[in-house]
Amino acid sequence: MGFWNQRKAIAKLRHIGEGIFLLLLGLNIAGCGIPIKSSIPEPEPETVAAVPEARAKVQCEIELEKLEAEKDAQQQEIERLQKVLTEKDAQIRSQQARQQDQAKTLQETSSLAAQAQVKLRRLATRPAAASAIAEVEMMMGNLKSSPMAGSEEILQTQAQRLLNAATTSYAEENYASAMDHAAQAREYIDMVTNNRTRKTSDQLTVSLQVPIPLRTTSNSNLRQKPGLSAPLVTTLKRDALMIAEAYRGDWLYVMTADGRAGWVLNTLVEAQVGKP
Repeated sequence: MGFWNQRKAIAKLRHIGEGIFLLLLGLNIAGCGIPIKSSIPEPEPETVAAVPEARAKVQCEIELEKLEAEKDAQQQEIERLQKVLTEKDAQIRSQQARQQDQAKTLQETSSLAAQAQVKLRRLATRPAAASAIAEVEMMMGNLKSSPMAGSEEILQTQAQRLLNAATTSYAEENYASAMDHAAQAREYIDMVTNNRTRKTSDQLTVSLQVPIPLRTTSNSNLRQKPGLSAPLVTTLKRDALMIAEAYRGDWLYVMTADGRAGWVLNTLVEAQVGKP
């Protein structure tokens, strides 16, 4: 039973309970009271007149007992549903608290990621860039040595594009760009390995140490939360630009060029390695 359906059910049961109470009161007034015996002798014998009266009283008491039992059952159902609603309210408050904590953590880690990127550029020397590229090449080799699912192949392809861009930048002696692309390629590899080790229900939001410039490969939905049933923020057109700041499972948390934030499937975007 849905959350709002449960609230409607409680209201309906309360209404039924009030109706039962009024019915009980009406029966008591109209047909269930014991008539006061008159001092005037009845024309028929007393024993003959008392039989229908006793039967009516017994029948009335039986009906009253049934109505009381129904009323008690309705009250118990109301109490049960109220308990369920209380539990649901507690779960919603707990989820909201967790979401607020995640948003705060994401904001803090995004700040740290920006600081790390600045530091990375300061350390951009020829040996450092060569070391970063070599490390990613080794990770890429390990990734390719194991079977991959369709979505993993897409991520691996993106990682390879970034690694190729890093190699090109290195050859052009643009060591800062080379280290950036190598770090972004590593982020894609980490997405694959992390998703393999976690079940879908255990996925966590992971901030990227180095934000990744992306573009959509087709019209794509930007959602408020990671999930196909989550509400839409907007629909992005093909070649829309954005920056990925975190991921959760197969979803990337991005900031679009016009300042909108949300989640997009990682299979609908590609790394932007050239000029916009």
